[in-house]
Amino acid sequence: MNRREASDEDLERVMREVPRGAFALAGLAVGALLAAWLLIYFLVFLPRGMVG
Repeated sequence: MNRREASDEDLERVMREVPRGAFALAGLAVGALLAAWLLIYFLVFLPRGMVG
């Protein structure tokens, strides 16, 4: 098995690409949670009206 060491250019390229994907995935997760919360709020809580 031939294994080569990563050059500085390879490491810089990877470190530019990886955080972008992680931020995109985190943004999608937060957006999905926010959308689910808004759906619950508008479809469950508001139709029930005031408590008391």
